[in-house]
Amino acid sequence: MSEQPEVSRARVSRDEHGDRTTFEEIEVGQDLGVLEWEVTPEMIEKQCEMDGDYDAIYMLDSVFGGPVAPPQIQYRPPRWLLSRNFNIRGVFYRWEMENVNPIRPNEPITLRGKVSDKWIAKEREFVEFEFTAEDSKGETLFITRRVHVLDMTSRSAPRDGVGIDSGVKKERI
Repeated sequence: MSEQPEVSRARVSRDEHGDRTTFEEIEVGQDLGVLEWEVTPEMIEKQCEMDGDYDAIYMLDSVFGGPVAPPQIQYRPPRWLLSRNFNIRGVFYRWEMENVNPIRPNEPITLRGKVSDKWIAKEREFVEFEFTAEDSKGETLFITRRVHVLDMTSRSAPRDGVGIDSGVKKERI
């Protein structure tokens, strides 16, 4: 039986956007700023295509007095806000969301976020982020909390790897 060579593991330290943000650089309570966003009918149509979900409430009418966006359309904007602050490419560990009011097309949305917690477990670094979105009247549309594990490789592994950007694309839906 032939011996397998030992695989050395390293955590990614940089990618095409520069140095990756370290666990130590992320502060609990840190304000992630504000993102202004507006969902268009075209974005709703594209989301419906991606999900294969063509319910009439997304295109025609609903009990809310007109079309509304599919709830999953809110997935990307928190990531955009997060990426403005940190160059991280963690593995999604947990995602909670509460849809409080419907997202309507052509309505301005304001998204705010903060770092709500971070911890180390089983030699992995976890970071939790919270986001709230409101409409132009100040009504809450959704609240989401997300946890990322920054690396699947143990935190004791050296940070000397170079990675590719697997994060947010320039094109927005």
